[in-house]
Amino acid sequence: MSRSVGRDGLIRHGRAAMGLEYVILEAWSQGFLVGGLIILIMITLANIRKGVLLHKLILLELVLSLGHGTFIFCADPTYGWYLSSTATLLYISYFIHNIVSWMKIKPFLSRLASTFFISTVILVTPYWVAEIYLNFEYFNGLGNDSFAFTRPWEVVVRDGWWIFTACWLMYSIKRGYDLTSIELVRISPRFGILLLCMLISIAFMVVDVAVTVSHVFGNEGVNPFWKPYIVFKCAADVVFLDDFKSVIDRLVMHTARLNTFPDRGEVGYS
Repeated sequence: MSRSVGRDGLIRHGRAAMGLEYVILEAWSQGFLVGGLIILIMITLANIRKGVLLHKLILLELVLSLGHGTFIFCADPTYGWYLSSTATLLYISYFIHNIVSWMKIKPFLSRLASTFFISTVILVTPYWVAEIYLNFEYFNGLGNDSFAFTRPWEVVVRDGWWIFTACWLMYSIKRGYDLTSIELVRISPRFGILLLCMLISIAFMVVDVAVTVSHVFGNEGVNPFWKPYIVFKCAADVVFLDDFKSVIDRLVMHTARLNTFPDRGEVGYS
């Protein structure tokens, strides 16, 4: 009998292996994920501009992430197959998010740095293919528990570019503009929300890794902390749909207008 199947015939990592308190916790966190993403999708649709690839990729990223917030409603054996199928879409959304990060930070990068950024994003594709396979094996009792080992390493190929983008944005503002980040926040509170979403997302990412490595919730796939991570990471993409340099350049121009016409309020940008 498969190592992932118990003597009672139930899949060890299926929904039947979860206690009631874990089911409630997972259902709550998935509801948070779906609710947050639906709100972000509506905001994106309200601000999207026709023909802008970056805007379409952000919308696609949000839609692909939705499904993985619904698998708790399935019973075994559908639970495992549905979970793994929606996880595949989630992994694709991770890949798209890194492309979005590249497009947003690209104007601040040299040609060589930009090429290196997107090349490394593409080079980790084999990891995601392997992760999809191992996820199916793990949650469907197919005899391979390697996913429990590879899952903590997911953060390396998932978030390295995201963290770099956040740090390089702050550095580029300090290096290339007369404004500090605090001054930009005063001009546009939306920029402050962007920075806050980045910080909260990274904080939940760290907690997610710590919880996964320490097996706080065992190996049953229960982990509520990656859901807020995704919501705030996606929110950082949605606050400003355009690339960061275009947004900041317009904010700087708006600052000049504010100095001339101090009664004008905050400018709104996609």
